[in-house]
Amino acid sequence: MPIAQAVRVTRPLVPDGVLWRPGLAEKLDAGVRRAVTVLCAGPGWGKTALVSSWAGARSHSGPIAWLNLTAQHDDPLVFWSDMILALRTAGAAPLDDSLPEPGRSSLADEIQVRRRFAAALAELPAVTVVVLDDLDRVTDHRVLGALAGLLHVLPERLRFVLVSRTEPALPLHRLRAAGHLTEIRSRDLAFGVEEAGKLLALQGRRPPAGELATLVRRAEGWGAGLRLAATDAVEDYLEREVIAGQPPHLRDFLLRTSLPDRICGELADALTGQKYGHRTLEELERANVFVERIGQGRWFRYRQMFRATLRHQLLLTDPESAPQLHLLAAQWFAGKGNGLTALTHAAAAGDWDFVSRLVVDRGLQLFASADREEVIEVLRRIPIERLAETAELAFCAALMAYAQGDLAVLPQRLARARALLAGRGTGYRAVIDLALAVLENSAVVRRLGDMPRLDALGADVLEQLAALRWDQVPARLPYRAMTLNNRGAALLWTGRLDHAERYLWAASSGARAAGAPLVETSALAHLALLILLQGSPNGAQEHVTAAVDVARRIDARDRPAAAAAYLTEALLETERARDAEAEDALRRGLHALGANPEAALAGVALLVRARLLLDRGEPLAARAALQRGREEAGPQLRAPMLDRLLGLTEAEADLALGQPAAVVARYARRPPVPALLPVEQVCLARAYLATGHEPAAERLLARVRESPDRIAAVSGWILTALAADAQGRGARAGEALTRALADAESDLIRRPFRIFDAKRVLALAERRQWLTEVRGGPISDRVLAEITGELPVIGAAHTAGPLSDRELEVLQYLPSVLTAAEIAQNLGISVNTVKAHMRSIYRKLGAGRRREAVVMARQLGLL
Repeated sequence: MPIAQAVRVTRPLVPDGVLWRPGLAEKLDAGVRRAVTVLCAGPGWGKTALVSSWAGARSHSGPIAWLNLTAQHDDPLVFWSDMILALRTAGAAPLDDSLPEPGRSSLADEIQVRRRFAAALAELPAVTVVVLDDLDRVTDHRVLGALAGLLHVLPERLRFVLVSRTEPALPLHRLRAAGHLTEIRSRDLAFGVEEAGKLLALQGRRPPAGELATLVRRAEGWGAGLRLAATDAVEDYLEREVIAGQPPHLRDFLLRTSLPDRICGELADALTGQKYGHRTLEELERANVFVERIGQGRWFRYRQMFRATLRHQLLLTDPESAPQLHLLAAQWFAGKGNGLTALTHAAAAGDWDFVSRLVVDRGLQLFASADREEVIEVLRRIPIERLAETAELAFCAALMAYAQGDLAVLPQRLARARALLAGRGTGYRAVIDLALAVLENSAVVRRLGDMPRLDALGADVLEQLAALRWDQVPARLPYRAMTLNNRGAALLWTGRLDHAERYLWAASSGARAAGAPLVETSALAHLALLILLQGSPNGAQEHVTAAVDVARRIDARDRPAAAAAYLTEALLETERARDAEAEDALRRGLHALGANPEAALAGVALLVRARLLLDRGEPLAARAALQRGREEAGPQLRAPMLDRLLGLTEAEADLALGQPAAVVARYARRPPVPALLPVEQVCLARAYLATGHEPAAERLLARVRESPDRIAAVSGWILTALAADAQGRGARAGEALTRALADAESDLIRRPFRIFDAKRVLALAERRQWLTEVRGGPISDRVLAEITGELPVIGAAHTAGPLSDRELEVLQYLPSVLTAAEIAQNLGISVNTVKAHMRSIYRKLGAGRRREAVVMARQLGLL
């Protein structure tokens, strides 16, 4: 046998540094139990090394014939002769007479060789695997057609392993449909971090874990890339093995389409000036030229190392074309509405006029999306000396100041942009004017807290939007959502809650449709606050959760847009009397607000702090905090609803300090319009009760008790219970407390029970608990147990343990209607000690409640 022919039918040796991959070896083992196994991937994925190492490891499991294909195998005689030689070399066919010489054969010789190959297959001694390596080098239709026919009627003892860089030109779909095909592709051959570490260790390299993970991500698991990265030989390998072998037109296509991170046929046509871009990309994908389709759509991507090599080659061979190609890409993406990618390519092209035009058209929209940081990076690249040249570039400077929180210079930059508009035509000038107005409203007026002005300016912007054609304003939908959100907030803080709700709902849905998640987050958060002000804690909680979820999806939970959600959550937690949770939410809110918070939201944070101080029994500290906060806010803050909420907290501090007359005077000075909020009516009713004006208090409470404001309604019933108890009307007091408990349960309302004469509320609750147990009626267990501290012993079992002397003393009082506090007073011990003894009695007697303990004690003769 000639030496060259012997090489072709010999399995290549496994070189040093090849990693044994048991998972893939198992897949090959399973594959050769089927008719055909295909390994299809580009160069450097380790196809041949894998099959060779696998074949060597299973040499005693049956013959493996190996044929290294070359361009010579486009001759059918050479192909079938070498197939027979491969079988003979593997010991799967007898060594009989010689084969015809290639180059001097006739059709008769070819027919004779194929007959002898068929005869060899008929006499295979065992299941034989034939490996056809580099199948992509065979292109002759006669050879491929005959091979396809063989695969269609494959003998029972024959298996094929086909190794190819490109998709084999064989009808594999039939085998796939019949379940006779095993496929191993680049995604299977890709190295994970653990395997990559073992591979590099064979080369004596042990990079740190972080560096290794970065390398695997950059190489995307490509074995050759992992091995060559340390020697900077990746580019040379790709140039030699992939790029150099492409026809000139494909090489030019690859270079000119390498600048975008993803490419489609239409974009490729724009960059190359040619047609059939999509077809070319599909051909490159089938050829495994480091091109892969993204999902099932029209977009493709070049693998990272390949793309980097192409870009470098473009800069070396045609450096002047790169800016032009970037600009073409920017124009194409802008035309498709992809603002961020258009901005990125325009900046790479250094066309700052086009960048500024894109920022005017799309900048604010992108600022309200997950792409905010990328936009800021583009703005930073604009040369400083260019920022005052045009109105568009001045707008970029203003937007940059907004991004950096430099609010002091923002009005000046907005004014500079407007001054540069002088002499401009009315067409695009109106678009710039609109962008400046939206930015000013969001970044200046809203942050300063001038809510009446924000409302009026918002109405103007909506009118401007209506006057412009749809095609004039690319960011029409985001602008509308931002303006609706601004007006909704303005209406909330000016006290027009019904109107505010409509605008905020429209803003949240509009922002969702426009792809502006930060606007959606803000709108949902303000809806949560509005719903809480309307007295619906559960509804507010749902909107808080929705707002935070939207922010979480774009990793924006620390952005100012989410601050209102956390602050509303903090107010919710104060209503639930959970101070620790309220403080945590307040911390998150303050962190999200940042160094330059919206004045109104800073006021909400002040409200939360004052409430927490008040609820901890520090009314003087709460009053001082409110005073400092008002002074720091400055005269520009005009938010009537915020003023009312802060004033309500000051009134509660007055009540805690025993100054109810000050509260009566405060509300007497208020104008009759707008009407008092339900919670304000509750506060005034408390003051009336404390000053002996029961009829005036009852008139307010009668309205509050029927209010849809659940917080106010619970408060109204508690005050009614306390007033009835003070008048000796026990039944009415019990009734009212029962209503308060029932209404509080579903919304977890707890604060009113704590701040309204807590000792009297506790006494009423304990008495109500005992009487309800005696009568066997339903009670709101959770609220009542939290108030009295007498949590039921769930699943209690009789332990037969003896009661202590003190427990026997406490037991004697349980059949009475005395509260724990009254029992403690009679025994001269603390109320907490009494409650501890009561729980111990319940446990020892196997009782769940006071009534059950009395029954069990009587049965045992202890009473």
